[in-house]
Amino acid sequence: MKIIFLIPILTTVFNPAQAQYSSYYNVDINANINKNINVGGSVYEHKTITTIDYGALQLANAQNEKNRLENIKYADEQQKLISFEVATDPVKAYDYGFLNTFTLKGDDVKKSGFKKFTMSYKIPHNSLFVKAGAGRFENVSLDGITTEIIFFNPFYNKDKKEIDVEKIAKMDSIKIAALNENMGPDGQAIFIHKKDIHRATVFGIKGYNGTVIWEDNYQYTITDNYKSFDKNQGDGILFSVKVRYYGDKDKITFEQLEGRKYYFQRLVEKVISTGVVSDIKF
Repeated sequence: MKIIFLIPILTTVFNPAQAQYSSYYNVDINANINKNINVGGSVYEHKTITTIDYGALQLANAQNEKNRLENIKYADEQQKLISFEVATDPVKAYDYGFLNTFTLKGDDVKKSGFKKFTMSYKIPHNSLFVKAGAGRFENVSLDGITTEIIFFNPFYNKDKKEIDVEKIAKMDSIKIAALNENMGPDGQAIFIHKKDIHRATVFGIKGYNGTVIWEDNYQYTITDNYKSFDKNQGDGILFSVKVRYYGDKDKITFEQLEGRKYYFQRLVEKVISTGVVSDIKF
């Protein structure tokens, strides 16, 4: 008589597409739960969900900026003191910043649907952000995180299309915890970890910020897309600003990106909310 031993096999669901990507967002980083639950007087559940210590990251970012700024040669002691003040409280970069005002007309604005407009926004103090192209300003930290603010020309809705900025910010077509085709900088597929939506004021108009957190083969990235739509001028004007936080996957982590965003967020949102477009001709 043969005796057959049945050995149980433990199987694990394995997703090869997800294996090579960060697992950082597999937990709810916004929750902070430590509780014992008594069920029927005899069963206990202890649950702990990891959180980001934003306070510690804020201090670390401020110190890193001071360290970076210490290596810069200043024209006078006053400029050095301003730079250190800005590093401690980035919102001060708005107060010490430069008001950028320019007028575009003719062929320069034809694609935007205008005949003419004047655009004005505050460029943060140059100890934090430097010009890096048309409408693009960037900061590069000591640990290799690039933060960039990109201003787009306003868009006039001359074709009278329905523009729903809340729907745009929700990004319903994007799949979470999956590869999304043709979404990368060069049209390649990228892995989307998370998306979110918050209210935001963009160029003085109430709108939304749609956040998408993603990675490709080389970088970790958090992208914030700020949009608002002014229905009270002509057929409507769409305002758009993009903010990116990114770095090399071999050098930085998503937690560092989250800390960098937290460090700059009040400054970024003040800059974006106070922009103005005037002297408009359709």
